[in-house]
Amino acid sequence: MKKAFFFFISLSSFIYAQFGSQDSGGKLLPEQKCYDVKFYDINLTIDPVEKAIGGFTTITAAASSDLQTIIVDLDNTFVISELTRISTDGNETEIPFKHENGKIHITFPIVIKQGDTFSIKISYAGAPRVAKRPPWDDGFIWSKSKDGQDWITLTCQGGGADIWFPSKDHPSDETDSVATHFTVPSNLVCIGSGKLRTSVNNKNGTKTWNWFSSNPINNYSVMFYLGPYHAIKYDYTSVTGETFPFTVWVLPESLEKAKAHAPQFLLHMKVNEEILGPYPFRIDKYSVVEAPHLGMEHQTAIAYGFGWKNQNDFPFDWLHHHEFSHEWWGNLVTVSDWSDFWIHEGTGTYMQPLYLERVFSNEMYSKYMKSIKRFSNKQPLAARGEKTSGESYNNDIYYKGAWVLHTLRYYLGDETFFKVFRRWAYPTEAMEKIKTGAQCRNATTDEFLQIAEKISGKKLDWFWEVYMRQASLPKLHYKKEQNKIVLWWETENNISFPLPVEVKIAGEVKSLDMIGGKGEFALTQDEEFTIDANERLLMELIKD
Repeated sequence: MKKAFFFFISLSSFIYAQFGSQDSGGKLLPEQKCYDVKFYDINLTIDPVEKAIGGFTTITAAASSDLQTIIVDLDNTFVISELTRISTDGNETEIPFKHENGKIHITFPIVIKQGDTFSIKISYAGAPRVAKRPPWDDGFIWSKSKDGQDWITLTCQGGGADIWFPSKDHPSDETDSVATHFTVPSNLVCIGSGKLRTSVNNKNGTKTWNWFSSNPINNYSVMFYLGPYHAIKYDYTSVTGETFPFTVWVLPESLEKAKAHAPQFLLHMKVNEEILGPYPFRIDKYSVVEAPHLGMEHQTAIAYGFGWKNQNDFPFDWLHHHEFSHEWWGNLVTVSDWSDFWIHEGTGTYMQPLYLERVFSNEMYSKYMKSIKRFSNKQPLAARGEKTSGESYNNDIYYKGAWVLHTLRYYLGDETFFKVFRRWAYPTEAMEKIKTGAQCRNATTDEFLQIAEKISGKKLDWFWEVYMRQASLPKLHYKKEQNKIVLWWETENNISFPLPVEVKIAGEVKSLDMIGGKGEFALTQDEEFTIDANERLLMELIKD
């Protein structure tokens, strides 16, 4: 591996260290469980000179149970000037609240009944936290283009969207839709989530950009980018036959380089659609936006900061491909709890070798898998129980997650595995045709197990238990006994593990059944052998 990939590995190590100080998710409080967000309407003025934002956010939600008090998350860097409830006729009534420790405690004068919808408007302003090393340390990025113009965005995956707008900071509650309205200096372009509805020039040297995302969206994917952007526009025809906007937004200094580099992004889209099914958000758009940080999977407008170049050692732009793959793994399919974070990152990482295999060769696939064969095994890939982003985040959710899928593919065989993989994205063929939002869902590691078992016809609980729920890798022991080699699996908590093993003897590869976790093969005195010659197994090999 060359510098570019080591760069990614070292930075992903850094991210694990940072998330703990500003975590998203975790155990929901009763005052959060009692409501389901349906709509955010975010209205903000962004002031590059003061490095401040101000405005209001309206939250529309449905009561999941009878409630009188709710909690909404908002960073304490902001001062709330007013909090009102909006009635069905549009009238606003102030309601009492307390804002402390990043949470707004709101008490309604009467009980809101289960199933009833309510709207609250929170007016606030302040200087948001500044990201020290984005996208791993969350916050605003107040940067400049080469010609000195403002270039601004933010990241909030680890810390949650409450670092810039009032929200329910938990992955289980995706809003059904979101409208964003950004008032910014009129010389700049502001890109947001979903579709641009209008942009309006104001009389004071500002311009208001009005965006709307009609699909469910996780909080950290709601985003804006502000800068002197130029658009490289394509029309992309999906596997469904539909055409949707495909735009690459670049700074002036990057325009020519991006024009030469960006066409490969169309191939990224084509191959991912072939493997997983249609791009989920074709009713809105797909955009790549140059950002002053490495990258992030913001829905319909991913952040890109890899410099319009390919990865060393591999003939493609891994950064774009990885972030883009999150449109399926992270945005179409979102975890219900951060304990299942590998669903976003492990599947997203596995898409890169699959792309190399489809476009280039099996050898390129294998080379990539070897390049990410580095695990810490300090905690389970998908620990049971509720977790924050920081508790779940580590390198293994990327690389070990991808290797679990690599091994599952070997065990199930290509035909079955790719059926399973596609149904993880879209559980039914009918869902592939939906674009109104019903195609989006929250998913869990256990749901993925159920889908895999249903399609394969195999019991896979042992596979899931060892690879997902245990920290350590399974150990494959072997030793020579007279004219044979004996092999046996050792697992944490002695879980039965009948995963077959390939053995290469005299140039021929054979699959060895491991009934009861044990197997053996005959060997003459001088025969050479290689266990797992094709490197398909996620394991620790031990010679006894």
